Amino acid sequence: MISVITVTKRDGWQELAEKSLSAQTYKDFEYIVVYEPNVQVVDFPNLPNFKWVKAPPKTRHSNLNASNNVGLREAKGEYVLFYQDFIELEPDTLEKLLANMDDNTLITTATINPDGNKDQRYTGVDNVREINPEEWETNVGMAPMKIMRDLGGFDEEYDDGWSWDNVNVACRAELLGCKFLIDESVNPRLEFHIKEPDADPTLELNYLKHEMTMREISIGKKPLKLNYL
Repeated sequence: MISVITVTKRDGWQELAEKSLSAQTYKDFEYIVVYEPNVQVVDFPNLPNFKWVKAPPKTRHSNLNASNNVGLREAKGEYVLFYQDFIELEPDTLEKLLANMDDNTLITTATINPDGNKDQRYTGVDNVREINPEEWETNVGMAPMKIMRDLGGFDEEYDDGWSWDNVNVACRAELLGCKFLIDESVNPRLEFHIKEPDADPTLELNYLKHEMTMREISIGKKPLKLNYL
């Protein structure tokens, strides 16, 4: 089974998500939505196995990583698909990603931007290829639950800033011997919405924090496995 997790703090994506997930050719999945108090909780009549889970109290500038960890603690699947809001999935997305998964593989997708252009990771091979850990994205990306548990979840200190949380997970997973793939034939379409730094220009990019975090892990100053799960 796959656990599909969406973390959200806004409305307007619900109908698209239900339509995308109910059309999937692979049906053995649960859907977990971790939501902030302002989000409208609606029914998903075409999704028999779903639940709404309240986000934890917000204690940092962002609440994304803490909310992802809440979703992971609820997950019962062998694999987890991180599925951000405002994204349309092709019907064979779950089926294609699962076909290339094992206990040491993380896979991501070649998304289509709102302007119709594919993201910069797309090379035109239209197939599965290996990528660097830094290229693994969680807008639509899959990981083994065992690896997420071995890592102890997302680093919630990254909620003090913006982005690089996916890179943190991938770089730590690499230290566990994981490999990373992108399926360029899977092309989720992103719908336009206001992004974090546009909504809050005071948010700092986590690039320097990430560099320091990985350095501290390498010298044993910070543990590889966190304790969020």
